[in-house]
Amino acid sequence: MVALLLIYYRSYTTQEFVGYLFDLDKSNVCRIIKKLEPLLATILPIPDKRILTKEEVSNLIIDVTEQPIERPKQGQEAYYSGKKKQHTVKKEIRIDQDGTIVHVSATYPGRVHDFAIFKQEPPPPSDVPIWADAGYQGIEKLHKSACTPYKSSKKHPLCAEKKTYNQVLASQRVLVEHKIRSIKVFKIIGNRYRNKRKRYDLKFNIVAGLVNLQNGLSLLKRAA
Repeated sequence: MVALLLIYYRSYTTQEFVGYLFDLDKSNVCRIIKKLEPLLATILPIPDKRILTKEEVSNLIIDVTEQPIERPKQGQEAYYSGKKKQHTVKKEIRIDQDGTIVHVSATYPGRVHDFAIFKQEPPPPSDVPIWADAGYQGIEKLHKSACTPYKSSKKHPLCAEKKTYNQVLASQRVLVEHKIRSIKVFKIIGNRYRNKRKRYDLKFNIVAGLVNLQNGLSLLKRAA
């Protein structure tokens, strides 16, 4: 049953096709998935804390991931993303210095700005450094230890020092990019979400928990 759910998450093929693989009816596949998801969510939990302490995280790397969805029947404008040119939902991912996902935000419509998501989520400890991308311009006013890249323009190109700063920041932030890619390896998160946003938070958190499990095993191998 677990293998059935993992294959469905990994391939995001139709439940009817998954049923052919396990000699089950489509309705049975649907019932198995619905029963297993809450159980896996308790085994592979993402921390559900409103506040993270400095003892738990010494650095935070944050970014927002965006996933296409089916066009909503109502409120289409709120979900339309100018960046992706389609209807999407967003989630903010926060990871620590070891690459462990320590926080997954609520689901927001694609039109919501990345910085607006950050302001609606639990505030990180004030003395914990945050590494963010250009979508978080202005975060320094809320969090003094935050770092974002410098922006250039035609009239004001970046000097060598600022370019070096941006390169160093990008090298720190690449860890969260890799983590988002690991999440999107599961096609249920990487492809267009077909389930009308139903149980989306539950599915996303399970996938994030699976990625954390993989990261924990990798850390154990390094220590050994």
